[in-house]
Amino acid sequence: MGLTDALFTGTSGLRALGHGMSVIGDNVSNLNTTAFKGARITFSDIMAQSINTAAGSGQLGRGAGIQALYQQFTQGAFESTANPTDMAIAGAGFFMVKNPQTTGGIYYTRDGQFVVDKDGYLVNPQGLRVQGWKIDETTNDITGALTDIRIDRSSPPVKTTKIDMITNLDAREETRTKIVNVRGTINTSDTNPDSYDFVIRDIDGQDVKLRITLGYDSAKGTWTYTIEDITDITNPNVLSQNTIGTTSTQATITLSTTQEQVIIDWSAVTQDNANPTSLNIGEKSTKRIETVDPSVTSWADTFTYASGDTWYWKDIDIKDANGNQQTIRLFIKQSASGSTWDYYVFQNPTSTTLTDTANTPEDDPVNGTLLAKGTNYDISKNGPVNFFLNGTTEKLNWDWDSNRINTDGSNDYSYELYEDGNDDSSYSLYEVVDMPTLFNSWNATNDTPLQSTAYTYRSTLFVYDSLGTPHEITVYYNPTTRDNVWEFLVTCNPSEDQRDFLRDDNPMQWYDPATDSRIEIVSGKTFTQTKKGVLMYGRLEFDNQGNVKKFYDTYRIDPNTGDLVQVIDVNGVPLASPKDKYNALGSNGYPLMIADFLGIDFPYDDRAPNSNDQGQAKNDVQQIELNFGYYYKDTWRSESVRTTQYATSNATLFYDQNGFGPGALESISVDNEGRITGIYSNGRVIPLWMVGLANFNAPEKLQRVGGNLFKETTHSGPPVTGKPGTNGLGTIAPNSIEQSNVDLGEQFVKMIIFQRGFQADARIITVSDSMLEELINLKR
Repeated sequence: MGLTDALFTGTSGLRALGHGMSVIGDNVSNLNTTAFKGARITFSDIMAQSINTAAGSGQLGRGAGIQALYQQFTQGAFESTANPTDMAIAGAGFFMVKNPQTTGGIYYTRDGQFVVDKDGYLVNPQGLRVQGWKIDETTNDITGALTDIRIDRSSPPVKTTKIDMITNLDAREETRTKIVNVRGTINTSDTNPDSYDFVIRDIDGQDVKLRITLGYDSAKGTWTYTIEDITDITNPNVLSQNTIGTTSTQATITLSTTQEQVIIDWSAVTQDNANPTSLNIGEKSTKRIETVDPSVTSWADTFTYASGDTWYWKDIDIKDANGNQQTIRLFIKQSASGSTWDYYVFQNPTSTTLTDTANTPEDDPVNGTLLAKGTNYDISKNGPVNFFLNGTTEKLNWDWDSNRINTDGSNDYSYELYEDGNDDSSYSLYEVVDMPTLFNSWNATNDTPLQSTAYTYRSTLFVYDSLGTPHEITVYYNPTTRDNVWEFLVTCNPSEDQRDFLRDDNPMQWYDPATDSRIEIVSGKTFTQTKKGVLMYGRLEFDNQGNVKKFYDTYRIDPNTGDLVQVIDVNGVPLASPKDKYNALGSNGYPLMIADFLGIDFPYDDRAPNSNDQGQAKNDVQQIELNFGYYYKDTWRSESVRTTQYATSNATLFYDQNGFGPGALESISVDNEGRITGIYSNGRVIPLWMVGLANFNAPEKLQRVGGNLFKETTHSGPPVTGKPGTNGLGTIAPNSIEQSNVDLGEQFVKMIIFQRGFQADARIITVSDSMLEELINLKR
């Protein structure tokens, strides 16, 4: 019947408008709810009923019902806060939070009120953990999968791998002068000029053998001279010469190895035809021994030990730095290959009668103190054998290579000094001049390892080992004998230097598995102890505009043996394979030095550093790049901030290093890309996490679960995750929260409309009721 239909029709309207009023009430009640998204309700008519009319069939509505109810994801306004972990999303997207008590319980929210809980997790007010990606500190990009964001409360120590030391070195500093004074008396009536051979030793221990030939014209009062490099005796190289005559008594030469300039001065040479004396340079010590090898000229003495090996041996008297005579005993024999040698060097033997019951020279007690030994040694490739006088840093070189000495035994190419009285031309002794360098001047056994007179400027900074302990690093600078060339020495506190060679009883040992050659300098411990704390030595060459042209002739200390290892040659080219088996340059193109403050053991001292036995030790030592503002990439290239040589005071313009000690979290910051950065008490600013965002194709179809949270539904589609600001996702507004997007005025207008509609629907019911009452009254 139509009247009862009217009652139900009115009731449907009351029901629908009542739900509408509930929606408005929910919107208004959440006006101050963070990131609340207001809902919108829409209505539709209920399926109509067909009735007959005079005009034919017609449709009669059955009332109103709810057509749709969904959230409005319009942007809410931002409210600034003082909490650094408060975040708002500017644009599309949702934060992802996870319930730690369940597996896979991911919820989505626009509410960015986050705090760090007691366990370091970034959580929302319900304790759900915010999801994000870990940031790689090196690449500054995300790594791994989405996971719970957990802020590290402490910053672990980071060992230093790069030092930046930008200085200005005063161009007004005078270059250092090295003068070699030649002395003696020459016979001017002799038509043959007087010659004298001596040696200048460069920084890496290489001997540059020189010959000076002098003539004097008494009538003219002029000198003729020739100064030759006879290091390769078969191919002498004239360094300076005047065959016409000059009144000057000086000549400047440049060493072929290190390019250092040296002044040869013979002003002290006198003329006395009646009492001529040999030329000399006034050095007390003998530091170079040359012998003719037994394959060319047999030595006077041979001996076969019980093992069956026949050794050539020779005693040679030399003078040490104090002018005292020492006896050096040399043993040598060819190896089985015929091209290499086995050798021994002893000091002060007790008898010239060898013990036939000994197996090797080392086992024979009469040979004295062992200084050095080697097997399968190739002198043509490796250069002279080095050793030290026992208990001193006085280094001697023993050479028997035919390219460097006269092999026929004559005195045409060698001058014999301090002869033992026998006309034994199978060996020659040379005085040696050591170049004064920062490296040679450093002596860690002194209270002050480097005297202030040895350098012009110094600068100090702190670096950190892997445990976070700070260590002082000092860089010394001094001009050299060449214009626009400075030398530098990098050192640490000797008491903190824990490299393996400093703790070994016999540090200087080498082994080459390819040739089975072994070298051992037993006498090297005193020398290595004096170089404790030295990390790198080298030279910087500047151009005329005060900019560095190149590093060159640069060395570091082998952490296993204590040997000086060249990493950049005299032309400024980094070596492809330095002898210590570490790279010459670091990953950034800067020279690489090796430090050890923790005492890393190389377990087998006589093995090469790159063998399997030492692989871990090799990686554990601290490799530090030295940045003066210049790096190598095919050639030396300058950076915008770099070391200079200008005519102003020596000064450190900038210094820094990339290591840190341990630190505690002091504060957190977030940027608009969602990158969470920790600021720690040790000065580190570390990018830690990136907040992940998600979006849906139909976010209106998400299911509300309370607490400002949504869940994925079939109708919303799966989430699409990504970094903020990518793939249509919004950016992050830090120190902000999003407010509700409810428009209060709009809600009041709708409230009035719903109220009037409700009143009208109620009148439908009351009127229909009255009509039914009239109908019932008809029966009465």
